[in-house]
Amino acid sequence: MTDDSWARQGEQAKSGLAPLRGLEGRWAGTGVCHGQAVSGQIVGRLLLDGSWLEVEETLRGSDGAVAHSDRCLYRFNVEEERLEVIQLFEHASMTTSIVEPTPDGFRWVTGPGAPQLRFWMEASALRYTVLLPDESAPAADMTYQRA
Repeated sequence: MTDDSWARQGEQAKSGLAPLRGLEGRWAGTGVCHGQAVSGQIVGRLLLDGSWLEVEETLRGSDGAVAHSDRCLYRFNVEEERLEVIQLFEHASMTTSIVEPTPDGFRWVTGPGAPQLRFWMEASALRYTVLLPDESAPAADMTYQRA
């Protein structure tokens, strides 16, 4: 790879990540996770040369105990020309999904037997839902504001 193509790849990766840059910063919110009222915190930050976006979320129950935590690494895959997410969560679990921008946010493209994640983004608000297969109500429904 020449220096020029290396530089172009970096610029494409950063540019392709633009639809998710609104996740940067600190967010505080409330909602429901598996029927339990929770409060949440999200921290989004660029990594390395700005071509990766790390989003860490922690949900706590009313007793203050951690109900769920995960870390997502978003990137624009230059070779495939698409956004992707690697999600790391409890019990050494990991998923990799394609991310599809929508007019008002984005969604994770997952298989028919996998949870469906949908995100709505505004300048100062973020909401997401997680719908599990064969369930009509979301397993998680969180609304965040910039902290």
